Amino acid sequence: MSNYIYHCVIWMILIFFKLIMDYSVFGDVMFLMNLQLFAVFMTIFYIFYGLFLPFIVRQNSKRRLAIVIALIMIYVGLLFFFLPSHSPLPSQDFIASNKMSNAIQRNLQFPDILFKVGLFSVIFSTLLFFVDKWLDNQKMIKSLELERQSTELKILREQLNPHFFFNALNSIYSLSLIQSKDTPRVILILSDIMRYVLNDKNQEKNNMNDEIINIKKYIEIQSIRFNKFNNINFHYNGNFQAYKIEPLLLLTFIENAFKYADFQKGSLDILITLKENKLHFYVKNFYEAHLLETTKHNQLGIKNTKMKLDLLYPQKYDLQINDNGSEYEIILNLQLDQNELYNCR
Repeated sequence: MSNYIYHCVIWMILIFFKLIMDYSVFGDVMFLMNLQLFAVFMTIFYIFYGLFLPFIVRQNSKRRLAIVIALIMIYVGLLFFFLPSHSPLPSQDFIASNKMSNAIQRNLQFPDILFKVGLFSVIFSTLLFFVDKWLDNQKMIKSLELERQSTELKILREQLNPHFFFNALNSIYSLSLIQSKDTPRVILILSDIMRYVLNDKNQEKNNMNDEIINIKKYIEIQSIRFNKFNNINFHYNGNFQAYKIEPLLLLTFIENAFKYADFQKGSLDILITLKENKLHFYVKNFYEAHLLETTKHNQLGIKNTKMKLDLLYPQKYDLQINDNGSEYEIILNLQLDQNELYNCR
């Protein structure tokens, strides 16, 4: 439908300006001839644009191209024989009385005009056809790229959920080994997290405030597991309700920090601040170098998170990972999207 509107607008502009220009020179004497010429122009244009060019491109045959050109020449030739006798061209007396220039008089020779109209029709239809074809190809490429990104993102999310649950179950297993009285409580908290993950895994973006609540629950589980409430510093500040974020994006970095944390060397620090749509996320933990080296193959979560950032926040994030051999630091600055539901309140 948009192509039809596009074509109608172009024709209206061409016809309008042609009539205005000729009227300013010849008055209304050229009106009927212009209508004839535009009829010829549009006929040749759509024969080429709608029939011949698609056929040639689809079949890719030089022989068919030669046939098409021959048919067009026959069509234009017939116009030379049949239209001049019915052409409403200005009479020679009118031309002489208006003292038109030699150039204008030459342009008013009907066969010459018809040839130019036919040639311009072919050129214009060919150009527009290939421009439209190029635009359609670009749309298809963009659509395929979006589909590819969507598929990649779905795969990354499916990889992340089992990875997260395995690590969470390890926490419960560790508590059960020492028969901790906190095990039932941790199971309840984990069930809340699992419900959150499963309910929202197919959503494009989550409310940032829900992410903060989920992170707090995860930190509580790890604090119970390691019994290091005083060695875990978690601070957050901002209007989180007003913005959205990819589910579990930040939790992956926090999960990795707990997995390799050495609380004997120092505390684990987590800071999340939000100013307008600018999110600042900071995680720092100490670790044993030999432990990290022997488990590098397990750091799938960090790699997947980087890929998700590239897919979902291109040109909208800055990620720094600093490692000095005993201290691991994550700094993420991210531009968030606004929460439409919050804005409608």
